[in-house]
Amino acid sequence: MDGLQTAKWEMVEAGGRTAQSFGLNRLLGQIYMLLYLSDESLALDTLAKQLGVSKASVSIACRQLSSWGAVHRIWVKGDRRDYYSAETDFTRILVSGVLPSVAKKLDSAKVQIERSLKLLKENGPDGQKADFLCKRLEDADRYRTWVVRFMDNPMVQKFV
Repeated sequence: MDGLQTAKWEMVEAGGRTAQSFGLNRLLGQIYMLLYLSDESLALDTLAKQLGVSKASVSIACRQLSSWGAVHRIWVKGDRRDYYSAETDFTRILVSGVLPSVAKKLDSAKVQIERSLKLLKENGPDGQKADFLCKRLEDADRYRTWVVRFMDNPMVQKFV
């Protein structure tokens, strides 16, 4: 492998490690970085071959990245395969992909916290353990509410 390829693959691996550090699948970071560093769109089977993983894994990861706006599916005339390219505007990825995804997860967390609190209050046993669990759930909901308000703050919105 020449110096150019070595540098590229070190970045692809770094992308994978970065994704993992955020609790994401390593493959998401590797695919994004591989596409970001490519001067042309790449087909799913090409991505799979280069990364040494299954086409199905790459397809699932590309759908996730696409839902965040991090990659775009590209149509290639005369070719039925799916091609992808990376979004290079990181602000766009953050604003139109990652933040709405986080907001949905926070909404889902709210529903689950409320459901669990209701179950505890209606059917839960009294006592120290129930009080502890109830307090933890209420604390989690306060933190969730703070994060939602922070993300909705006009000053924060202006910077992203």
